[in-house]
Amino acid sequence: MSDIPWALPVAIALLAALLVAGVVVIVVRARRRSPRAAAAAVDARSAAEAALLRLDDAATELDAAFEAADALGDDGPTDLRRSRAAVLRGRDRGFTEVAALAVSSRLPAQRRADGLRLRDDLERRVAAAGDTRDRLTAWTRAHGSVTERVAAARARRAEIARTSGDPARLVAESRARFDDTEWADADRADQEARAALARADTALDAADAAIDDPEAADARVLEASLELRRAARLLRAVEDAHRAVLQASENAEAEVSAARSEIVAALELAGARPIGVAPDATDRLHAAEEELHAAAAGLPLRPRAAIETVARAREVRDDAIGDALTARRRLEATRAALPGTLACARAAVAAAEAFADAPPIEERLRLDAARRELAAARAAHEAVQALSSARAAWRAVDGR
Repeated sequence: MSDIPWALPVAIALLAALLVAGVVVIVVRARRRSPRAAAAAVDARSAAEAALLRLDDAATELDAAFEAADALGDDGPTDLRRSRAAVLRGRDRGFTEVAALAVSSRLPAQRRADGLRLRDDLERRVAAAGDTRDRLTAWTRAHGSVTERVAAARARRAEIARTSGDPARLVAESRARFDDTEWADADRADQEARAALARADTALDAADAAIDDPEAADARVLEASLELRRAARLLRAVEDAHRAVLQASENAEAEVSAARSEIVAALELAGARPIGVAPDATDRLHAAEEELHAAAAGLPLRPRAAIETVARAREVRDDAIGDALTARRRLEATRAALPGTLACARAAVAAAEAFADAPPIEERLRLDAARRELAAARAAHEAVQALSSARAAWRAVDGR
């Protein structure tokens, strides 16, 4: 009995310690999940995105600086070219890492720590890009002359003009056959490409005028190189848009007809098996049917718009009654939808790339996601996965 008075206080103390520890754990977990912790996680992700924006700009300018220095070929120093490749890989990896933050399911406090670590890592990559740029500048000053670099830039400008053919003629051909909505992007790309080439010419003339000031002249050569890159991208967009509208004009009538038949069949299935389809399947399918009627009425003047309507109608069909189809019919529907959807995704990504001019980080992340999904669609061995990736790429840049 003499042990009982001693054991009882000890037991009470242990229970109290366990209670305090439990309260501390609950408080810590609550704080790690609190609105303040969530806001801190968002701030950390924003900081990582801002660092990625700086890295993307630094990597793009570094790549153009190599071109301006005429150091991309075998004559360029190996260590600098390796450093450039490392910066570009780091930039590409940064987009994947920042995108992963947005979908992370970790606790807010953990997401904040992840965001801050990534921000610091991206800042180190920005510093590495700056160091490579400084070493490239030193190499440029020691090898070649400003006159040679200006001449190389003018040669690149001449090559771009030669290989682009006659973009104005392509726009004129589309204008003569199709509605203005079908060639508006090509016309805009042509005009912006001409403006970019004019700015490059002005920059190269300024470099010639500053030939005795290597720093100023090289800055103008870099400016010209950036404009030439933009011009080349826009001129490719003209060709892509022209090719896309011609291909659409060949296929649009048959695609619209097939899609209308598919929607009619889907409506019949939705009426026969209302339990196995989406609750609003009939309404959505009727809306898709009306859009297809409008697309058919717009042919042959708006073939690209018709192909987009077909692709969207098939996506509506799949969402509305996909589970009610047999495996074989689902596969047949997927194979029918894939070519048009892939064409729409390619066109949307190409347009987004062509007109991207120092966009905010949100647009850059969407474009990067679209590129990755489009690459996955092209590499997929199964039609279902290819169609899913193509639709994801299209949505990423189309704002749907």
